[in-house]
Amino acid sequence: MLPQPLSRVVAAFLTLLSTGGVAEAHPHVWVDTIVTALFDHGQVTALREEWWFDEEFTVEALSEVRKTKGMAAAVPKPLTQVEVVQLQEKAFSNLANYSYFTHVWSGGKVIGLGKQVSSFLARMDGAKLAYSFTLPLAVPLDPRAASLRVGVWDDTYYVDVGPAQGQAARVEGDGSAGCKARVIDDKDHKIYFGSVIPKVVEITC
Repeated sequence: MLPQPLSRVVAAFLTLLSTGGVAEAHPHVWVDTIVTALFDHGQVTALREEWWFDEEFTVEALSEVRKTKGMAAAVPKPLTQVEVVQLQEKAFSNLANYSYFTHVWSGGKVIGLGKQVSSFLARMDGAKLAYSFTLPLAVPLDPRAASLRVGVWDDTYYVDVGPAQGQAARVEGDGSAGCKARVIDDKDHKIYFGSVIPKVVEITC
């Protein structure tokens, strides 16, 4: 069973798990991500994140929204606008309390994030539920002055979040020319009591 703070996160995902107890030390949900640094006038002002959930979680989440049990809930048909709104309200918005599992550093300093995301979209990508959303930075950052690193992970390890295979890091927008994003092993920010070197997106110009 889950510790109470985490249970609220998972409840915000799909309202399936009860509170109390101790989390098991391995993930129960798997998420692949793509992070795009959004530029405006040469500075990174926001991050666009795309998440793909594992098929088991997709079935459970859509069972709640579509009120259909089992694999029938995850038939790869487009989500209705009502279903998208329900997923945002019940299975996404509360993640603001956890910074959407997103960690940002510039020149080694922790950078704050805005709590109000924009452009949220939930959709079916084959048999998988996918989210996309835009997360603002607390302050614009110039990656020409200091490299920017973005990590997406759940500190409890209940949700295993990692870069999608292929192009999992991108730059886009006004002033992004000459800049690049790549996935690196971040030895400066080890996680899970220092036992894991996370893969993060590094933006440099």
